Amino acid sequence: MLQPQSKRPGERARAFLTRADVRDALRCLLLALILSFVTEAICRHNPIAAAGYVFTRPLAFLYNTLLIACTLSLALLVKRRRFAYTLISAIWVVLSIVDCCIRLVRITPLNFYDFVIFVSNFSITQSYVTWWQIALIVLAVAALITGMVLLFRRTPRVQPARRPALLLLAALCGLTAVITPIYALNNRDYTDPVAGYNRSGFAYSFCRSVVDRGIRRPETYDENVIDGILADVGGDAQPAAATEKLPNFVFLQLESFLDPANITSVTCSENPVPVFTRLKEECSTGLLHVPMIGGGTANVEFEVITGMNLGDFGTGEYPYSTILKSETCETIAYDLRNMGYTAHAIHNHIATFYERNQVYAMLGFDTFTSLEYMTNYTTNSLGWCRDKVLTGCILDALRSGEERDLVFAVSVQGHGKYSSNPPQTPYPITSTGLEDNPSLKNEFEYYINQLHETDEFLGELLDALREYPEPVVLVIYGDHLPALAFDADDLRAGTMLATEYVIWTNDDSLPKVDQDLHSYQLTACTLERYGISGGVLPSYHQRCRSEADYLSGLSVLEYDMLYGDKLLYEGQAPYPRVNMRMGVKDIAVERANFDGKRLVVKGENFTRYSVIYADGHALSTTYVDSETLVATPTLLTSIHVGDQIEVSQLSVDATVLSTSNAVICEEEQ
Repeated sequence: MLQPQSKRPGERARAFLTRADVRDALRCLLLALILSFVTEAICRHNPIAAAGYVFTRPLAFLYNTLLIACTLSLALLVKRRRFAYTLISAIWVVLSIVDCCIRLVRITPLNFYDFVIFVSNFSITQSYVTWWQIALIVLAVAALITGMVLLFRRTPRVQPARRPALLLLAALCGLTAVITPIYALNNRDYTDPVAGYNRSGFAYSFCRSVVDRGIRRPETYDENVIDGILADVGGDAQPAAATEKLPNFVFLQLESFLDPANITSVTCSENPVPVFTRLKEECSTGLLHVPMIGGGTANVEFEVITGMNLGDFGTGEYPYSTILKSETCETIAYDLRNMGYTAHAIHNHIATFYERNQVYAMLGFDTFTSLEYMTNYTTNSLGWCRDKVLTGCILDALRSGEERDLVFAVSVQGHGKYSSNPPQTPYPITSTGLEDNPSLKNEFEYYINQLHETDEFLGELLDALREYPEPVVLVIYGDHLPALAFDADDLRAGTMLATEYVIWTNDDSLPKVDQDLHSYQLTACTLERYGISGGVLPSYHQRCRSEADYLSGLSVLEYDMLYGDKLLYEGQAPYPRVNMRMGVKDIAVERANFDGKRLVVKGENFTRYSVIYADGHALSTTYVDSETLVATPTLLTSIHVGDQIEVSQLSVDATVLSTSNAVICEEEQ
């Protein structure tokens, strides 16, 4: 009897590879490889750069491929497999395209929190894209959805081999679960977000931003460590000097502020920032290392206000949008408030941007003056409020009470996206060195002329503060570098994560001391010049920043304050949410008169954002001046003598920020 011949190795391999389940798995892995390369090419704006990434960091590329393969393998479990592959692939490609566009606008890559912030800050979209671009985006999304619907209807159904598909999914997920902790340990540095994404890959970095939030519990976190830190910093010691002998503190955060002299590849026709240049020569100054590039203003102000290191938080996290919605924490506002200071926040943009109208109350501010409470301001060609309006706002805050004041002001005029079109009339200040890149040259010249206006505002503010009858310390710094196509090699500092600061006083009480700082050290070092510690974090920065375990100890304090057992405070944080007032001036209604055709409301401190309400119904309101508002009846709203009339301040998203006193509508005599 003849024995059956065994198959040769090549035949066995061929038979294995032609199995339907094996072919499906290979297709999935091949598509993952292609998608991984395509997403990197899009994010890096260059397929050659993506190829360089594949060859220089092959393990990172393969790990990102593995993550994408995990998502694609889900398609093997459904009957409309081709549709599922297309849908998952489209999601990855769309995410990479969004990342590409965001990097062009603000340099910093896309992260999960951008979608959270986009929903709450949709009003600024038109500052980055034109209406026709928005229309194209809407059409593209509609076309994509339509295409997906048609593909779903036309894709043939295939009975999935669920067991092999589940085995593949389990194998990929298991391998990912084993590798991820090791990969994350070796790729945890996102201090420079651009370098972090480029080093670790887009798929991993974006997925990390989805799940990575908050501060991880430090291994050294326990009561003994907290007690040791408290012993080192001496608790929350108060300053030796009496409060009335201490100065008012004004922190001025300038949007995208950079002295153009720090750019080595460009020369300006004249110095756009002569006031700031003079301040650097006369006052304490240095580099300020910040956590953001081209955007993320709220994260820089978070570090300055709290003294916390953003690097200890999740990848791409905005604490304003996460923990600070529910938790208060120690800040310079709370520390100085406990010493008798009144804390004021000012920003010449809408109050709901980064939800500051809620977050500032969690940070200890007594008042918040936003654009909705400002009058006599103008806007630039991009619609951003000019910074000179801040002079009056800062002085109003300083004059609002008898106490010493902390004023934290954030400017907006230098905000992008910068115009790449040639100006209709030549800019007063021009540049040389960018002739080979006309688009960048136009953007840069628009930017430096905005800088010049901000510098003129600084001069006006300094003149006003010199005449102020109380001592004032003014701390000026840039929040981050502008979103322009320069790199570290173009900058004298050699890094994209550094701006500059100066500390000025109106009584020349501080000797010039130059030092480089991180933004989370700025307030503590400023207070130190006046012998103020005030709280745990300022004391820690002042006394421990030269210690070897300085950053690890800081992480322990941050974790305890926001996520831990609050051992610092014996289990109960001493920082209640402040009942923050919007604006430092009351918006008051004196009388309301109706003649049958129009309602005239008289009062004080009205602005363009003031809206008349009659018995709780918003009326179409015309702003006349700071003392007069006018409304007329419409088909949807009526006005009657005897109605209760109030005036509310409404943000652009219709959020009611505050409401005045009420009066009764009277008949016009």
